[in-house]
Amino acid sequence: MTDIDKAIKKAVTAIMPFESWERLPGESGAAYSAFCYFRDYGPERNIRKAVETAEPDAVKRDKRYRVWRNWSTAYRWRERAAEYDNYTEKLKQTELRKTIEAQGEKHREITGKMLAVVGKKLDMMDPAELAQSTVKEWVETVIRADRETAELAVHDGRNEPKQGEINFSPEFNGL
Repeated sequence: MTDIDKAIKKAVTAIMPFESWERLPGESGAAYSAFCYFRDYGPERNIRKAVETAEPDAVKRDKRYRVWRNWSTAYRWRERAAEYDNYTEKLKQTELRKTIEAQGEKHREITGKMLAVVGKKLDMMDPAELAQSTVKEWVETVIRADRETAELAVHDGRNEPKQGEINFSPEFNGL
């Protein structure tokens, strides 16, 4: 390899990210395929379990185990598999966060519709018909709902994220 080839390889490596669980330079196709069995086995992985998954023939398993064990040391399988696990966990967390955000948006939309219905009901009601305890309960419910909609609820004197429900008085049944 010439100096120019080395410089190009170094520049490409610096510009393009390389994930450790991808095929390593000098790693044969067979070694990488074996690593993939090991990597994809999951958190309970070990070489013997991965070999059993890849090789149905019990006689060939022992020979394959020895070869895989050597490859595992030479190509840092445990470290690479752990990095792959971390990467996939980050992907799952990102997707979970997106799902939670979408649900929050849907909840805010539904809450807005519910509050519009409540507003219409309140406009139709005669305030003189309301008991003081009912008014107090409604005010507390509105304040709590407003805080929960903003994803902040005062609990034990401190603010903390909370997702809650809105409970309405039975007088709103049928709307």
